[in-house]
Amino acid sequence: MARIKLYPNDTTITGGDKLVGTDINGNATKNYQVEELAQYFEQSGNALFQYNFAGTYSSETIATGEYRYQVNPSAPTIYNWAQITGIVVSKYNRNGEDVAPMVPHLVNQLIRIIDIGTTEESSYGLYRVKSSTSLQTGDAFLFALEPQGASGLVGNDVISFQPFGGAAYEYVEDFSVAASTWVIEHNLGRYPSITTVDSSGNIINGAITYNSENKITVVFTSATSGKAYLN
Repeated sequence: MARIKLYPNDTTITGGDKLVGTDINGNATKNYQVEELAQYFEQSGNALFQYNFAGTYSSETIATGEYRYQVNPSAPTIYNWAQITGIVVSKYNRNGEDVAPMVPHLVNQLIRIIDIGTTEESSYGLYRVKSSTSLQTGDAFLFALEPQGASGLVGNDVISFQPFGGAAYEYVEDFSVAASTWVIEHNLGRYPSITTVDSSGNIINGAITYNSENKITVVFTSATSGKAYLN
């Protein structure tokens, strides 16, 4: 066997590549796949919102470390990211940490949910948290979700989710009927920043006028439907 330093470096690392190591049980020499090691480190990490899949949710009890998706009743058995309307999580994540103090801070945040336990680990769903509801006398929480975008397919294993972008929206208005002028009566008592998106979630730009500390008018070149996010 040649010395390790004499082997050429692999310039293209893939998930199927193997490393040689020693198993702590019996000290046997074994192969370890890169993708399996990556999954191990991700699942054994300290992500605050990390849970084990337990099925879909209607009124089931949520055990410690579990999550369940609330899915649109008209969705097929194999549902997609856009058909998830909520997620129910235990007060305690899969590492036993109490997440309750963080729950109020997630409302109006964008969160990204990723599956880290299956072949779909490169996919994700992006959502705005519309509200949170305490269940099981505070031992579980239901987050009502509004889909904002996705990539890939939904996986059902260990998931991790976290705030995406770190910006909490203090006011959101839905313009479901297309119009070239959006009038936003937000009543925040100040001049907030504003992001406007079309019905597909793409950011769009219009002419913004701050009429007062409580009112904004946005004018587009054509009739548009979508949402306005203020913070």
